[in-house]
Amino acid sequence: MYFCPMTISSLIVLLVYGFIFTWLSIPRVAEVVRKYKIFRKPSERDLHWRFVPKLTGLSFYVALLVVAFAFVPFVDVQRLILVLGAGAIIVYVGIRDDIYQLRPIVKLALQLVAVAFFAFGDDLIVRNFHGFLNIYELPVGVDYFLTFFIGVFMINAFNLCDGIDGLAAMLGIVISVCYGAIFYIVSDYLFLSFCVILIGCLFAFLRFNLPYKNKVFMGDTGSLFLGFIFYLFTMYFVTNESVILSVFVPHKSLLVLAALCIFIVPILDSGSVFFSRVWHKKSPFLPDNNHIHHLVLHFTKNHVMASLLIVAGLTATLVLFSQLAFSLTPDVTIFLFFVYLLIMYVLLYFLRRRVRKENSR
Repeated sequence: MYFCPMTISSLIVLLVYGFIFTWLSIPRVAEVVRKYKIFRKPSERDLHWRFVPKLTGLSFYVALLVVAFAFVPFVDVQRLILVLGAGAIIVYVGIRDDIYQLRPIVKLALQLVAVAFFAFGDDLIVRNFHGFLNIYELPVGVDYFLTFFIGVFMINAFNLCDGIDGLAAMLGIVISVCYGAIFYIVSDYLFLSFCVILIGCLFAFLRFNLPYKNKVFMGDTGSLFLGFIFYLFTMYFVTNESVILSVFVPHKSLLVLAALCIFIVPILDSGSVFFSRVWHKKSPFLPDNNHIHHLVLHFTKNHVMASLLIVAGLTATLVLFSQLAFSLTPDVTIFLFFVYLLIMYVLLYFLRRRVRKENSR
């Protein structure tokens, strides 16, 4: 009685649609980019010192846009309009940044507007932690600040993970699978469909992102949009009061923990890079090549292998804490998660120090 009535065949059709749409649209977008030389000069932190078509991440948004109208009779139309409208703002930010390198203050302002669509248009606010860290109802003002902070953080943190071939797409597939399973259980037709379509889109994107010849990037257009969509998935998950979520979390205090585990790679990456820059008395907003993917790439010397190792780490984390959540008390599970975070941050600190020593020789 709890399961979404969408059949497996319907989900397969959506998956194939996302795959074929992206497979056919990416070469067209790349052709336009090459023909009209829509390139931004590579920066010092770019690992590819040649002009590679970006903007192909636009196909993700268009794929959702095209199929979204089929759901008008079945979903909350206001919510659908909010998704497409706010998504269009994020895509605009990505396109401008891929071509002109948009000023940070403008990017931030537009991202806040996109988050505001849902904060005020759908009352999508984090107001209760349900006992996570012994926190329950959040004070008025704090709840809004936290909601906007989470939005901006997730959008940009996922964007920062798009630094080596295949990584953003592989992470996106795993995250989409996790939330797809959740939305299947809670019978959320719209977001379940978006998850399935994104999985198809990202698998097709890998076909063009991994080869050396005729390579394309999703660019900020794609990675910012994915970060925004995952923010929406996360917010609808942690604010859902449905008891059906007990299938995934045995106690509501673990809702936040589940969301943190799903997004753990960007959290570890952005947090450790921020503290590393501050530790070395550098601006925390100054770009560099100290992200997790740069560290793993230093040892593997291979983009695909580095991406697979990072995704394997994410998968292992999800499996580990899924088991702990149903084996231990919520408080112990949360405590172990923060121990895990501390260990990972210390490990990343020593990895960065070793890489700096090897690079200085």
